[in-house]
Amino acid sequence: MNSSDLTISWNYLDTGHCAFKTKSTKPGKIRCSHLFTVTGAHKFTDCPLIQPTYVSFQRQEELVYLIEKHPKEAPASMWGFTELPADREKARKIVEKAVKNLNHDLKQTIWNRFEQQFDVAEVVKASEELKEEEEED
Repeated sequence: MNSSDLTISWNYLDTGHCAFKTKSTKPGKIRCSHLFTVTGAHKFTDCPLIQPTYVSFQRQEELVYLIEKHPKEAPASMWGFTELPADREKARKIVEKAVKNLNHDLKQTIWNRFEQQFDVAEVVKASEELKEEEEED
C-alpha cells in the first residue's frame, strides 16, 4: 500500500468507521482499544490496523510474546507471535531486529513497553515461585 492509500484508509477509519476508536475520560482525547496497540492513542502513526509494519507485546503469565504484523500475509495470518526468551538480553536482540524499520517515536514506545512487560513477567514468576515454596512448607 502506498502512502496515499494509507491516508485514505486512515481518513475512513478516523471518521467513525473504526470499531476500536473510543472516547477517553479526558475531554478531546480519543483512545484505541485494539488488543495490539502499543500507545493506546487513536493516531495514524500508532494504529496497528493502518501501519504496514507494527510490533507489540502480550504477556501471558510469566511469558512475553512479540507480536509482529506481516502485511503481505493473508488477513487471518497477518499477525505473527514469537515467544520471547526469559533472558532479557536475548529477547532484546529479537525485538531490536523487529523494530529496526519503525519510526522513532513508535520505537521508543515499544522499548518502554518491552521493559514494562519483562518487569511484570519477572514479578509474576517470582510470586509463582513464592507460592510454590509456601505450599511445600
